[in-house]
Amino acid sequence: MGFIPMYGVAIRDAIASNDLSKMEAIAEQAKQTVKEQGDLSAALVELLDAIDALKNKR
Repeated sequence: MGFIPMYGVAIRDAIASNDLSKMEAIAEQAKQTVKEQGDLSAALVELLDAIDALKNKR
């Protein structure tokens, strides 16, 4: 997966994909962006919650 600009839609699309590896990759990019920009915190929390929910289904 290439670089995806971080904004709420990209994060929510990752959640909707239900693809754990895609979600984790987006989460890592979002964490870095939050460090740099700080304005994606709410969307990142949603993504991390969705990742945890998928992991708990296994």
